Amino acid sequence: MGELIRHYGPALLACAVVVVRLALHPRGPTNAMSWVVMLSIAVTLTAKAPPVYHGLSVLTGIPNVARLVDHGGFLVAGWGGLTMLLQINHPEDARRRAVPHAIWIAAAFVGMCVLFALTKAPVDNVRFAGRYGATPGVLEYWLVYMAGLLPAFLTAAVLSVRYASMTTDPAVRLGLRLIATGVLCSVTYHFHKAAYFAARRIGLDYPRALNILLDRYLTLAAAVLVLAGLALPNWRTPPPISNYRKYQKLRPLWLALYRVTPSIALVPPKHRLSELLDVRDLDLRLYRRAVEIRDGRLALREHIDPRVAADARRSAARSGLTGQKLDAAVEAAALAAAIRSVATGAAPPDDPAPGIAPGGPDLDSDIAFLCDVATAFRAPSESRA
Repeated sequence: MGELIRHYGPALLACAVVVVRLALHPRGPTNAMSWVVMLSIAVTLTAKAPPVYHGLSVLTGIPNVARLVDHGGFLVAGWGGLTMLLQINHPEDARRRAVPHAIWIAAAFVGMCVLFALTKAPVDNVRFAGRYGATPGVLEYWLVYMAGLLPAFLTAAVLSVRYASMTTDPAVRLGLRLIATGVLCSVTYHFHKAAYFAARRIGLDYPRALNILLDRYLTLAAAVLVLAGLALPNWRTPPPISNYRKYQKLRPLWLALYRVTPSIALVPPKHRLSELLDVRDLDLRLYRRAVEIRDGRLALREHIDPRVAADARRSAARSGLTGQKLDAAVEAAALAAAIRSVATGAAPPDDPAPGIAPGGPDLDSDIAFLCDVATAFRAPSESRA
């Protein structure tokens, strides 16, 4: 059963992800490179399945040609993933940055084709490494393959982690972290195989138990993690549920602002239970709550102390917060201090903060930012001390 899962599981999973993605996006991809990655992974994993592996040899008359298809697909997947992440992290010059990687990968593939043709491996065998691991040309082929693959893979892993720390979408954040973990599993596997081929070449014994363990689980883990990371953003929380959660998350911040500036609310706050049970017009109510929070912030602008914000920023940065989470923690601390100032009748600071408030460039991103502010507003933190 374990061998069946190892040989067929990743291919079936890849095909299932492609089918689900097609069903969810029948009019075409929102990001063409994500399709390049998924289809390339599906091709490479399918080529490893024993019937396809042998079938390609029969069709072409070239023993073990499925290995070349497999590795070529991985090179394309690595380039596609890198390009997709460059489009996210560096949209202004993503194409320029991707071209050198494409040239490098193409050169590596040409070298692989030459070495593949020169390597004497006349018997088609899905367990190629075990049969031909010591054959001249196999180690060289693998090293050229790794040289083509690793720059794109490692850069993609770094960009995945970087963008995951910046995005406000939990599904995208988790998906990118899964992709980065899967890529690192794949990189580990490729170094392991390089060590295995080198040991076979010079006549050393490679630990059999380690070889079996890494062969069996690293490629499977890499495939599952990367495919799950690509598929996860397609299974976000349905909008009505997501809007309900955001609406409730904003309530404590909105209520605190309402208590010191009641004029911001078109409708006074309902009883907590009544609001929890009311699921009508969530789009409109969420929009109105976000606008009313912004109105409340505007009404408190003379009480927002830049010294409080500066202290909160230093404290939040020391705690490890970055990006939007850091800005949200600072905004929450500044609002909390301003609310206390108004509630106690304290005089506003001599030099209030500028009127420009942090937030997103559009409604959705601004609501996401306000949700982060509301979360920080509720949580005890040093910046609120």
